[in-house]
Amino acid sequence: MRIYYSNQSYNKYEKNLKKITFPKIFFGWYIVFAAAAINAYGAGVWFYGFPIFFKALRDEFGWSTASGALVISLSRLEGGLEGPIVGKLVDKYGPRKLAIIGAVIAGTGFFAMSQVQEVSIGSITLNPYTIFLLLYAGWMSIGYNTGFGHASMASVNAWFNKKRSRAFALFSLGAGASGITVMLLGIIMDALGWRTTAFVAGIGIFLIVIPFSLLLRHKPEPYGWLPDGIASTEIENEIKDKKTTIIYEFGSIESLKTFAFWMLVISSSARALAMTSVVIHQVIYLTEVRDISLTIASSALGSMVTISLVGRLIFGWLGDFYDKRWVLIITYIMQAIGIYILAGVDSMPELWLFVIIYGIAYGGAIPLFWAIVGDYYGRDNYATIRGFFQLFQMPTTVLGPIFAGWIYDQSGSYTSAFIIFIIALIIGCIFMYLAKSPQPKPA
Repeated sequence: MRIYYSNQSYNKYEKNLKKITFPKIFFGWYIVFAAAAINAYGAGVWFYGFPIFFKALRDEFGWSTASGALVISLSRLEGGLEGPIVGKLVDKYGPRKLAIIGAVIAGTGFFAMSQVQEVSIGSITLNPYTIFLLLYAGWMSIGYNTGFGHASMASVNAWFNKKRSRAFALFSLGAGASGITVMLLGIIMDALGWRTTAFVAGIGIFLIVIPFSLLLRHKPEPYGWLPDGIASTEIENEIKDKKTTIIYEFGSIESLKTFAFWMLVISSSARALAMTSVVIHQVIYLTEVRDISLTIASSALGSMVTISLVGRLIFGWLGDFYDKRWVLIITYIMQAIGIYILAGVDSMPELWLFVIIYGIAYGGAIPLFWAIVGDYYGRDNYATIRGFFQLFQMPTTVLGPIFAGWIYDQSGSYTSAFIIFIIALIIGCIFMYLAKSPQPKPA
């Protein structure tokens, strides 16, 4: 049995730990539940719900497909640029404060989005697309990336070591459950229109996200726990038996100097290129290229997200017992197979085969990747290091959807884009294999 902990954290809170009576349920699991609930709603209305919102706005205002990809890509650009800064704030002030601030920003952004129209300020006139771009890729993106991503993941990572992969898997179930949110968005939009749907989405953030944000905590030690709910006496016994491995806490800048960091950046960028583009363009591809109804296309997207729950659980569990690199490589290969099926879809059985294979695979990759980052670089600077990953992934997450949208606008087909996504995933497998655990330099 291996126990991972930081010497600094243990020594600092040792006296406090010995006085604690440990409950049956580790509080870290409550944090996982709260973070999953935040993820379920946030991912549904923000990331997976974007194609539904944008299609409605595009149809009303006559925008191009590529213009929608530009919006989502610029929001990724904003997320990448703010990543290290917000990550540093989370590491310094804790996830709860940042989560609440981010939720307020995102919620008010949805209220404003429900009123998108041409605005004149003196001699300057802003068209609806410019207003939407500023809101979604600016104000709302700041809120989402601050409160929904960095804060929740940093909190989960800090409370687990041995069980980190399983904790991230359960946390990411929230994003899988967001498929239900997507379906509800579609129902509300069909009945009441996109403006009312956007306003309702904003209300939901205040009623759901903010209350759950109050449960987030930074690290377990100040509250009388160690990661994984280990009591101090267990640590002492493990040390005496010499069964303990002490994890090295990498500094944020120090992590950039490791070979593994850049291998992970390239690998995850290749995966993000495919995943972001497929999610953003899936509804338009199915409805306009494959002539599938909006109801079925939306259901396929929502079902894919929901089915990803299976992948998150299975691959998240495997990640705590097997080399995460190899488990991730399996998910990459499955995603490539799924895209190949999507490219040739001409029947309902083929569509649902894609939904199952791709959903399970991309769902499994998400918790595994962020768990391996925690394994490699520790807890103390996790949010900042995660921010650096987002910063360096930015080129593919920004350009991928724009490129796919441009190809479709020019040719009326996504075939070339799908081929590139498959090649990218194969490249991602190679670099994931090369991303071996970094070793700290001798003092």
